[in-house]
Amino acid sequence: MKDPKKQFYFFLLLIICGSSIPGKSIPSVINLSWDKLLHILEYAIMGWLAFRAFKEEIKSPKLVLPISGIIFGCIDEAWQSMIPGRFPSHYDIIADGIGVILGVITGSFLNKSS
Repeated sequence: MKDPKKQFYFFLLLIICGSSIPGKSIPSVINLSWDKLLHILEYAIMGWLAFRAFKEEIKSPKLVLPISGIIFGCIDEAWQSMIPGRFPSHYDIIADGIGVILGVITGSFLNKSS
């Protein structure tokens, strides 16, 4: 699968599939935990894939993609609220936002380097 858009959409599907797995809820904590680091990493990959897929089509990808990624994070957390043993967390959305911003910045930097 070499098409960047297909890779991006496949990754979104993986995120939703992962969020669909029933399980015990992770305790809500204010401090950064491994769970939050995983959210940052997951959404950084998503941001990077989004930048690769849409950098040519979107006029301001550094603005539009992080906002879109945060909206997707909100949808993902809302989805989790319907899964037994899973609960939404605004801290997860914050971690998702940080991750997608880092991913888009990384994609932008790598695009300038090539």
